[in-house]
Amino acid sequence: MRFGLCTGPENLELAGRLGFDYIECAVTAVESMSDSEFDDFYERVSKSPIKPECFNVLFPGTMRLIGPEADYGKISEYLVKAFDRVKTLGGRLVVFGSGRSRAFPFSMPYCDAFRELIGKTRLIGENAAKHGLSIAIEPLNTEETNCVNSVREGAMLEAAASHDSVGLLADLYHILKENEPLANIVSANRFIHTHIARLDGRAFPTVCDKDVEAFISTLKQIGYNGTMSIEGKADDLEADADAALKILRNL
Repeated sequence: MRFGLCTGPENLELAGRLGFDYIECAVTAVESMSDSEFDDFYERVSKSPIKPECFNVLFPGTMRLIGPEADYGKISEYLVKAFDRVKTLGGRLVVFGSGRSRAFPFSMPYCDAFRELIGKTRLIGENAAKHGLSIAIEPLNTEETNCVNSVREGAMLEAAASHDSVGLLADLYHILKENEPLANIVSANRFIHTHIARLDGRAFPTVCDKDVEAFISTLKQIGYNGTMSIEGKADDLEADADAALKILRNL
């Protein structure tokens, strides 16, 4: 596997020094940069041994994807600029989490919301394909969104969207938060990206507990050998990232 760190652009050099293979930045962070800020970051990336290969936080929380507030034109316009910058920086994969953006009004029937989500996922996939990018659907726990809260639901959305640029992500924290069985990973079988953090405090995996071991073991069982990003909270970023990376590489 190749291991990355979910962090801001300011920590590119730190992640490289610690031995990570890449960093995973927020799309919203690079999309909102001024032209001069983006040029400065691009210059740093061009000199770095590692790149921001993966990106998360695809949409700002104020941009709605489902329901009466969703604006197809604004979404499309946003994706063009965002994906252009992602590709320029060397990105290859974008995580579609964005829990607030994809949440639907409680007054809206779930089946109608899911149909809209299928359409928006296809739209994201179509725009990604034009930039040579892949999209990883991220199931999120029910405290963060009310739509696609399990690996199984994520697999259903992937199948319904039916786009070559759209795949699935497994995130240990959300799986544990929802008490989802790891057997669902085996059932879904195909993943294009993974995230990891411990349930307690969403902490970095600085210790090799049973949940971390089981997650890695299950991914090995299905032959997964792709990317895994640490996405969590750290008391001391450098120390925790260093310790977590050593644990993951050993496993």
